[in-house]
Amino acid sequence: MSNLNLKGLWVPIEILTDKNLSNKEKHIYSHVIFLSQEKQYCFCTNKTISELLNISVTQVSKLVNSLKTKGYINIEMIYKENSKEVDIRKLMEIGTVPFSMKRTSFMSNIAMESNCNIRLFMLLYKLQ
Repeated sequence: MSNLNLKGLWVPIEILTDKNLSNKEKHIYSHVIFLSQEKQYCFCTNKTISELLNISVTQVSKLVNSLKTKGYINIEMIYKENSKEVDIRKLMEIGTVPFSMKRTSFMSNIAMESNCNIRLFMLLYKLQ
């Protein structure tokens, strides 16, 4: 299995309801966004993604390229010195991502939403 040590993945409603993406593209796109939080890019390999989704490496390659063609991600290849061999492939989201997936954790968002709901409830209760 992959070395990502993931416990789960949250897919925002904007991605989940995007009719331009297949279910597997939504899954891969969500992973790219999640894994890009720290360095602004994800360097997950096709093999790792294929293990996560239980699909072939070839199918992952097609899905990643489809995400690029559709304008959801950019792909940057960094080659080994004096070689045509790829050292690192960077997958980067293009900026269409909901704020809730950028630079904040899902749990922080839930905590903020819960806080707001509690405050709203308290305010409504006081008004009665």
